[in-house]
Amino acid sequence: MSFLEDGLWFKGEDSDGKREDDRWKILEPLGVPSFLANQLCTDLNGYFGYVFAHTGSPSTATGSRQAYLCGAQTVTWFRILTKKVLMPLEPREPDGKDYLWYEMGIFTQWSEKNTCRILCTATPPKVRTELTKILATEPKLELRDPFAMLRPLLDEVIRCCDENTWRLSQQVRAVEKKREEIPSFESLHNLLRHTCHLVEVENVAIETMEHLVRRQESNFTLLSKVLLQKDRDQAKEYLAFQLQMMKSLKWRAQASHDRLQGEINLAFNMLASTDSQIMKSITLLTMIFLPATFVSALFSTTFFSFTEDGWQFSHSFWIYWVVVVPLTVAVLVAWWWWLGGSPKTIRARWLRATASNHYSKST
Repeated sequence: MSFLEDGLWFKGEDSDGKREDDRWKILEPLGVPSFLANQLCTDLNGYFGYVFAHTGSPSTATGSRQAYLCGAQTVTWFRILTKKVLMPLEPREPDGKDYLWYEMGIFTQWSEKNTCRILCTATPPKVRTELTKILATEPKLELRDPFAMLRPLLDEVIRCCDENTWRLSQQVRAVEKKREEIPSFESLHNLLRHTCHLVEVENVAIETMEHLVRRQESNFTLLSKVLLQKDRDQAKEYLAFQLQMMKSLKWRAQASHDRLQGEINLAFNMLASTDSQIMKSITLLTMIFLPATFVSALFSTTFFSFTEDGWQFSHSFWIYWVVVVPLTVAVLVAWWWWLGGSPKTIRARWLRATASNHYSKST
């Protein structure tokens, strides 16, 4: 088993295509398709592939199933991604990012001689150290099973995904505990982006493992005379268990995404409610001072005057009402027309506009 943990180097691209050639030099001994060295495959969010090859002579490829397996070789390749979001107090990456991608590529080659070669790319260092301990302490693997080495490897991959899923969930919980503080919507949307990515790659990881389950069934059909029924059943049950664990992690990531979306909506609503309260207070202050303003403005007109003889009242005061009353009515009518009529009519028009927008977006 070999590890190439420098994921940036393995994924890196250059203009002259030398990096693709370097990748192919690493992958070629495993018998995988040459297309896997292409830049496209290093940018995908996951994939799965399998090849059953026969390296024996044509004469050995006939007859019994055991004879058919003579010289057989299987090659498997798949890709699982996970995203590590750094906690607020953790040091950032050299480029200033608050996250780290692990774009893990697994390439295996198994032969009927019970030998298995595995190359892991872009895996966290912890996967290598933990896997080394497991292989040194656990019982010997049944190498007549082409996927036997994948069992402990997938355990560590799932453990890595679990750690990164809970990291994100803890940060969402920290947001929920600070609802009374003024939120940073930029930070919230940045965290929401991380949850979207995690849900995406864990969905793809589930599809990859489902392909593994189906491929394992085909393998065991060919190996029914080689592997004991007990060993086949145990292997199938454990891979199904690993698949279920990944599905559980996906739902955890989905729940974190939904909770964070709810917090963002709540923060928007709280700000809108605060703005509404402020506007209500301004309106109240305006109403308090409006009568006094009206009275002072009215008595400051030339219709009224105060002399040594007392208050003097103009007999042309009726002109004021002739102008003000029609103008006020005209303003109210214009305002009513601009709003669209009664509250019932306004609501019906708003519902029609909302339904129209929803239909246009869906189409």
